[in-house]
Amino acid sequence: MAKKGKKRIYFYYDDQLQVREVKWYRLRMTGKIGLSVVVILALLLVVNHLVNDVLGIEHDRLTSLMKENQVLQQQMALLTSQISQLQTNVDSIDRQGNVLRLMVDLPTIDQETRKAGTGGAVMQPVLPPVSDQTAQVLQTVSSSLSRLKSEMSVQEQSYRQIVRKAEYNKGYFAALPALKPMDGYYSKTGYGLRMHPVLGIFRTHNGLDIINDVGTPVYASGDGVVDVAGMNGGGYGNMIVLNHGYGYQSLYAHLSKILVREGQHVKRGDLIAKSGKTGLVSGPHLHYEIRHDGVSVNPVNFFFDDITARQYREQIASQ
Repeated sequence: MAKKGKKRIYFYYDDQLQVREVKWYRLRMTGKIGLSVVVILALLLVVNHLVNDVLGIEHDRLTSLMKENQVLQQQMALLTSQISQLQTNVDSIDRQGNVLRLMVDLPTIDQETRKAGTGGAVMQPVLPPVSDQTAQVLQTVSSSLSRLKSEMSVQEQSYRQIVRKAEYNKGYFAALPALKPMDGYYSKTGYGLRMHPVLGIFRTHNGLDIINDVGTPVYASGDGVVDVAGMNGGGYGNMIVLNHGYGYQSLYAHLSKILVREGQHVKRGDLIAKSGKTGLVSGPHLHYEIRHDGVSVNPVNFFFDDITARQYREQIASQ
């Protein structure tokens, strides 16, 4: 009788009956059979794959992958369309930005500057194994996004410049001595070389004389700070000098009454004095000067004769 776990095998060898005991016979046979089944199944799957899934084993999986690929293709086509629309919007923003730049006195952005940073080699995206068509779509999307990113960066910098320039202009235009400071008559040829009415000699007249009665209101021609307010010994009499910033100063002379003090901030159209005939004058008038970076300029070039200081004050008050 065979022992437990052993198997007796009978066979003939040289016409004689032979007996051999094999240990763990059943376990060994089971292992061999199982290994054979695994090998056969593996070979079957390989052959099935090589002959295009003739057994239909991978059909469901392939069908699912094909549907997924179709959805991805549709999404990529939609993304490409959206990127194209974004490019159109960026082009529109660029045109509007150039209009705004001109409005605030900035040079426009040319195409070369706008495209700065978008040329050269584009970094290739790391892609999994995909079809040539899919790879081409992904490459187009990547390149478009890179270009849009660079163009938007240029526009972002441009709009920051526009905002800064607009803020600068807001202060600059408010400070510019652009208002006729007093009602009255003046001669457009009164600036420059002329016969002095008191001394009787030719002298350079660095300002403009606006003629009116003593006590006529005198207004600030632009926003500024009072640098000088008092009597001057050089023939100007009572005078005021406003510092407008941005290199501009305005001077008001021969005043009968000064209504501001040194260091005081004033706005365009504020009442600052009354006209008179103090100093070296032949009659009542306002001597008015504008200086830019210390150099005298003709005030006529800054006047808006279609609006008086009084009208300006009324319009500002009504806003």
